[in-house]
Amino acid sequence: MGSAKTTFLLPHGDVMEKILVIGANGFLGGKLHPIFKNKYDVYAADITISEIDEKFHPIQLDITNAEQVKTIFNRLKPNLTILTAAMTNVDVCEDFPEKANLINANGPLNVANAIKEINGRLIHLSTDFIFDGEKGNYTEEEEPNPLGVYGESKLLGEKHILESGVTALICRTSVLYGWPAANQRDNFFSWAYKQLHSGKHIKIIKGQITTPTLVDDLAQFLYDVSEFQTTEIYHTTGPEAISRYDFVSKLVDIFEMNPNLLESVDFFKQKAPRPDDSSLNTQKIQLTNYHRFRGIEASFQYLKEQK
Repeated sequence: MGSAKTTFLLPHGDVMEKILVIGANGFLGGKLHPIFKNKYDVYAADITISEIDEKFHPIQLDITNAEQVKTIFNRLKPNLTILTAAMTNVDVCEDFPEKANLINANGPLNVANAIKEINGRLIHLSTDFIFDGEKGNYTEEEEPNPLGVYGESKLLGEKHILESGVTALICRTSVLYGWPAANQRDNFFSWAYKQLHSGKHIKIIKGQITTPTLVDDLAQFLYDVSEFQTTEIYHTTGPEAISRYDFVSKLVDIFEMNPNLLESVDFFKQKAPRPDDSSLNTQKIQLTNYHRFRGIEASFQYLKEQK
């Protein structure tokens, strides 16, 4: 892991509250700092910062380094921190459980402890993989039971935050999709689109029901909820539970792809276990006045217009 830069831009006034986005190079993180710049003085942190625009005050930060985290938070004193950084490759987590726990469990603990000292607020991104998938349509109140290392490490991160006493929102999400930036890896949607658009035949599993989430909607929701003052857990996903195959089938329809390129399969051999149905119940956020998450067809139409 990299070491912290000893010099970075310090606050240039208290006109706006300060927000620190950790994981700023990532798919969601990259959407956040442009959205928040009109409301907050934005600081963008990641393990590498060469791709971050200087106007977002790039900070090199390794969340597994407790001393580095404490030092940066004590200097910057952000009012709000959004923690999107995580080790998210489910199969790699299975191969390297110690690293997964270091990043996904210890990292949030370090961040929460540092925020607690400065009386800040935290939004932490978690996952539907904390559930075993035996029933689906999980509410925020139901007992998690992760199947693999990834879910276990993310659940431990949640517990560390809640036990720290910091004022926090834990936002569990699922299958983020949309158009990635040029320097970002593909997500399930963009990968499938590219394969089909180039005329390649793809096989998609019939099962693995989730509640896919348009990344733009999640970013806007986090903006809307950012002035929270009490600790909550939210299921922040799209409103539709759908299988992987049916998701891509809708993509084929909306983007007018060749349906003969898509084939369903019953089973894929994968290293880490996947929940059969990890769909999340979103009634709690639907009862709020925050940004509404779009359904899959509306999201695909939105993405089609952006292309």
